Amino acid sequence: MAEADEQAKLRSYLAAQSAKLTAAEIRARLDEAAGEFLAALSGADDARAHRRPAPDEWSVAEVVDHVTVTLEDVLPIMRTLAGGRHPAQGMVVSHAPAHAARPLAVLVERVRRGQAAVSDFLAAQGAEPHTDLRVADGDFGDVNWKGYALILRLHYRDHAQQVARTLAAP
Repeated sequence: MAEADEQAKLRSYLAAQSAKLTAAEIRARLDEAAGEFLAALSGADDARAHRRPAPDEWSVAEVVDHVTVTLEDVLPIMRTLAGGRHPAQGMVVSHAPAHAARPLAVLVERVRRGQAAVSDFLAAQGAEPHTDLRVADGDFGDVNWKGYALILRLHYRDHAQQVARTLAAP
C-alpha cells in the first residue's frame, strides 16, 4: 500500500507541477539538479568510479552512464510531444549501462552534452506547445513533455544521492 501511495503522490506531483511551472522554471530546476548530480561526482577518480560498492550495486560509472542513457532516451520523446505528435513509445530506460567502462571524464562529458541538449530544448519552448499531448506511463501516469523534464530532475536528484552514498562507502 505504501508503494501505491508513493506512486500516486509522484503522479500528482508531476501533473500539478507540469501544469503550474513554465518551461523556463522547469529548465532552471533541471539545471540545478544536474549541477547537484555533477557536484556529487567531484573528487571521484576513475578507479573509485569504476568500483562497485557491492556485487549487486552499481558503480558510480554505471550510474553516470544510466543517467546519460535516460537523457538520451527522454529528449526525443519530449521533442516529439512538443512537435505535436505522439512518440512511437514512451520512456524506456536501459538498466544495463553500455558505456560504463569508459573513463569517468568521458562519461561526465556525455552527461554534460545530454543535459545541455535538454536545457536548450526547454529554452526553446517559450510558447509551450502541445502540453495537452501525453504519453501513458505505467510508473508516472499520463506525462507531457514538461512532465518528462520533471522526471529527469527527480532522476538527477535520486542518483546524486546514490553517487554520494557510493563514494562514501569504504
